[in-house]
Amino acid sequence: MVKTIVLIHGYGFDHRIWYPVELAFESFRVVYLSLPGFGTDDPDSSYSIASLAKKYWSEIDPIKSPVVHLAGHSMGGYVCMEMAAQQPSRVASLGLIHSHVFEDSAEKKMQRTAIIDHIINYGHDAVVRKMIPSLFAEGTNAPEIIDALVLRGLAYGANAWAYGAQAMRDRRDYSDVLKALDVPVLMIGGEKDNAVPKEWIIKQASFPAHARLHLYPGVGHMAMYENCARMICDLADFYARLK
Repeated sequence: MVKTIVLIHGYGFDHRIWYPVELAFESFRVVYLSLPGFGTDDPDSSYSIASLAKKYWSEIDPIKSPVVHLAGHSMGGYVCMEMAAQQPSRVASLGLIHSHVFEDSAEKKMQRTAIIDHIINYGHDAVVRKMIPSLFAEGTNAPEIIDALVLRGLAYGANAWAYGAQAMRDRRDYSDVLKALDVPVLMIGGEKDNAVPKEWIIKQASFPAHARLHLYPGVGHMAMYENCARMICDLADFYARLK
């Protein structure tokens, strides 16, 4: 039976961020899921990580795959954790790419609230132009890639940006879910990632029974662009070892 992998992109991007590493999923049936408004119509109402995970499970049901491999980048990883919390028996493996299981700190929640307020009052232009370049390690020489991603970000609607930030702000801690998972877990992080510090990745790597960790030197939050070849190799090796 063909294995199914479900890929969920991160906040501010769409499913195309997986394209650079698609060679790692050659043996899989790939299902790309899109966060509301990022590659889909701008949402007209807010949502929670829990409601989104429930919706995603319902979208996966028609493919009639009893178990799936989940992998998420950044916010996509948060959704994967909630999906695992809701239906753990259906998760064959988990990939957390520049993502973590911890609840936002009080300070981070305040920052997200400020971003939401700014988007509501002034639009998302300034948020996009500041956030996306900051996700790359300082000194990254890839202006064409960053500029292209900024243009994509500007094309998404304001609601996508505001409601996505709200959903992340209000999510719960998933440490207990990760500790209870008895499936292979892959974690990929960047040593220069300002959004998900390497200390968080190292800490959570001790939670599951079967974890593999890769930390890339000189990489920020976007390994699929900053160290594409290495990421393909590490993904391919991880999935090749799965039964």
